[in-house]
Amino acid sequence: MKQNLFWNSVMANGAILGLVMVASHIFEQCAVVYGKSMGWLSFMGFEMIFSIVLFIWMLYRFVKRFSEQVMAEQSIKMFGYGTALGYVFSVSALSGVIVGLGRYILHNIIIGHKAYTEGMITTMQSILKSNPQTSSMMDAYNQMFSQMAAQPEPTIINTVISAIWGYMFWGLVVGLIIAAFVKKEPQVFDSQNSKE
Repeated sequence: MKQNLFWNSVMANGAILGLVMVASHIFEQCAVVYGKSMGWLSFMGFEMIFSIVLFIWMLYRFVKRFSEQVMAEQSIKMFGYGTALGYVFSVSALSGVIVGLGRYILHNIIIGHKAYTEGMITTMQSILKSNPQTSSMMDAYNQMFSQMAAQPEPTIINTVISAIWGYMFWGLVVGLIIAAFVKKEPQVFDSQNSKE
């Protein structure tokens, strides 16, 4: 029963987090590809900070709610650090699957790999023109742009795996901190528990 509760909760909350992060990613990438201005990139920077804060807050709320569900079924209130960490890690990993699929659909199907790459390069070039660089720096940038343009279209597997790894990493890092706040050790000498 506890395992079913764990995985049902992970699936539901991982899907919610993934969809929110996909929406954030779509906005960020459209700002880069179609914005073509420093103002849009600055706004995108603020949006990225907001999405990171939202990511952490949502993970905290999800695991907090799950811990309350688990403890409601127990006589001695307990929610372990490992369970909290595993929950945050699992929710984050599942959201990575959804983000990877969304990223592939956006970049390779909706926008198109070539148009996406050209849009990125055009935006970066327009920003560099407004901030004159030395000739040596421009040579380095032009070489980087040539490498970007020559990059082959990534497969759906590579895109999804890349997103999963990224979200697993951040889920682990954030989870190590969140789990410390959410864990609940049993109060052996608690008078309330002893009466029960």
